Amino acid sequence: MLLISGPVGSGKTALLQEMAACAGRRDGRAFVVTGSARERLHPYGVLARLIQSMCVAGMADPLPGGLGADEDFFEMMHRVSAAFRDFSARCPVVVGVDDVHFVDEPSLRALSYLIRRIETTAAVVVVNESTSYERDMVDLRAELLHLPFCHRVRLAPLTRDDIAEQLHQRLGAGSGGAYARFCAQVTGGVPLLLQGLIDDLVTAPGPVGGEPGPNFRQAVLRGLHRCTSSTAEVARAMAVLGDFAAPELVAELGSVDVALVGESIRDLREMGLLERKSFRHPHIRAAVLAGIPGPSLPEIHSRAAVLLHQSGAPAHAVAEQLIAAQDGGKASWRVSILCEAAREALASGDVDSAVLSLRHAVSASADESQRAYAGVHLAEALWHTDPSRAARGLDELGKDARAGLITGPETLIAVNQLLWWGEFAQADELLWLVDDEDYGDSTLAHLWTLFCQVGGGAGLCDESRPPVDSQLAQSGAMAAAAYLSSAASLIFDGAPTDRPDRMLLGLRAGAPLTPALYALVLLVQTGRLDEVVSWCDRLLKEEWIHRSPMRRVMIRTVESVALLRSGDSSGALRGIREVFGTVPPAAWGVVVGLPMSVAVRASTDLGDTHAARSYLAVPVPPAMFDTPFAVPYLLALGWCHLAMGHPQSALMYARSCLGLTAKWGVDATGIAAGPLGLEISRPLPPAAEPVDSDEEAPGWNRREPSPAATDDSAGLTDAEQRVAALAAAGSTNRQIAERLFITVSTVEQHLTKVYRKLNVRSRSGLR
Repeated sequence: MLLISGPVGSGKTALLQEMAACAGRRDGRAFVVTGSARERLHPYGVLARLIQSMCVAGMADPLPGGLGADEDFFEMMHRVSAAFRDFSARCPVVVGVDDVHFVDEPSLRALSYLIRRIETTAAVVVVNESTSYERDMVDLRAELLHLPFCHRVRLAPLTRDDIAEQLHQRLGAGSGGAYARFCAQVTGGVPLLLQGLIDDLVTAPGPVGGEPGPNFRQAVLRGLHRCTSSTAEVARAMAVLGDFAAPELVAELGSVDVALVGESIRDLREMGLLERKSFRHPHIRAAVLAGIPGPSLPEIHSRAAVLLHQSGAPAHAVAEQLIAAQDGGKASWRVSILCEAAREALASGDVDSAVLSLRHAVSASADESQRAYAGVHLAEALWHTDPSRAARGLDELGKDARAGLITGPETLIAVNQLLWWGEFAQADELLWLVDDEDYGDSTLAHLWTLFCQVGGGAGLCDESRPPVDSQLAQSGAMAAAAYLSSAASLIFDGAPTDRPDRMLLGLRAGAPLTPALYALVLLVQTGRLDEVVSWCDRLLKEEWIHRSPMRRVMIRTVESVALLRSGDSSGALRGIREVFGTVPPAAWGVVVGLPMSVAVRASTDLGDTHAARSYLAVPVPPAMFDTPFAVPYLLALGWCHLAMGHPQSALMYARSCLGLTAKWGVDATGIAAGPLGLEISRPLPPAAEPVDSDEEAPGWNRREPSPAATDDSAGLTDAEQRVAALAAAGSTNRQIAERLFITVSTVEQHLTKVYRKLNVRSRSGLR
């Protein structure tokens, strides 16, 4: 007698079937019956099926009158064993009982009686038991395993070599070691799972490490169906709880005795479903979840949310259950948990999870205050994906703020987004609703508030409102305006060089990004361009920045500015193309002038005026020209016109920049000293001032022409003026020739005429 033990799916049935086939090949007879959980209450059901099949094969019927419940057991079994011995004397006999743990109790008693009397017969009895039911089989093992002819064989998982052999048989020679390693990792060497996975590989072959398919998932469900009910419930509870499947929570959620949880985890591990205390593969967990009846699944998730909340689990774990349960409004704490989970997700850069949690929080809110609170934070999360998505709800945010449903920091979120879109008047209106102490440590709010105060809109420069003190604006509103202007145009302002390093070194996940942007801009302003590129590269590898589209594009924009200033126009243009591929220009609001200026300037430097024109054709909001972000845009536009041979238009844009900086009280030395600084300090002649409408900046209202005046350079031709401007900017003769697509000799001739007409002797005189 052989007692074959092993976990569900370990190949016990296949081994029994192979033994039966082997008996047939050796002129023996094999009879196999299988226990069934559904027939366990039917007395003598398994014994009757076994006797019937043997009688059909020629054994004398020991019970012609049938099995009687009131018949003496020992008398009945005496006749059965006698008939069995007579039959096995004629030929070898294999009797197999699969899933003996499901055999009805009277049949199990009869089987034990029969086994004890086969020692002198030509018979082998093979009994298969699942280790999941070891508790139920204690008595049978105690009765039989002490007998000298009774042996127990425990099946082990398949080795990697075994798996490789099976793969070779099913998939051919192309299935090498990589496939074997993959299959071993996913299935744990359990034959049931392995065959399901191989069936998927045969049906839909793919690269090594591909996703298991429906056959694998069905194998998982078959295994759960055949194990104990407590083991199946533990598996389902663990699938629902995920990474927070503590034994106590699993026991309560699965309505299982906590003492059985450990045994069930052991069974699931032996079945190949678990590796240590977590599911071996995500598809296993998905299959287990799919096996839970649909109507009961939301209720299970709801109970899991309550249990996790009571146990002090992280907010994101509770929120995951609430979202799956679709019932976030049953208790007030649920909305708070969803909002807290969203804050955690946003801090880590998981913007999509933050948006999902807040959408559920809005729909689950029990009152208007909860809805408004969740709604404003939803707008903030949406902004991190694409500001244009958040813009759709700005009107509702304004209404909630005016109605007093949101206050303090939440109002500042709405203010920031209004400023982003150039809605200065509405932003100013909401700022009056915010108390000074509510500004807190919101650096972004401080910066934008000061920006709003000098933004140029009606009522925004109200002197009665004291400027907000900020670590980025120690000298008040004008200092902040100067910072913003220099941040936009990247004009050197002699900023301190030690502070940016400290700010960048202290940057951590979840911290506001504005200080980092400020520090990077200071490094650009002080000419530490290699450090900027290095820092940007390091920051872009941070998960909380890389996963958030807006954080990523802001860092990438500053990096592109540094590359442009260092002379790497190709790298700068690649960076900005990536920026606009992630967040299109239409979503940048009034800030679009900064990345657009890099795109235009880099394209122009590379000689691709067609690309530059395509960027300039993109509409920009008129409100941008009331902000410092107009400065780099106008400078780039002027540089492009200069390269295309329109110096008069370039001059107009340069003067427009000076007008803006003068309006804001910002030092414009950097502009005047730059390439567009040449013909600025002197008015143009009347004929040169007007420009064609197609040369105006999009959204820019052209100012009235300046009064006519004398210009020493009036005698220069357009070609001479282009050469003179580039020479004054520091370009060599060869660089000028390459830029203007002329020969070096032609450049020299133009410069000779320019020197004579302007009565100067060198390039320094040109400046």
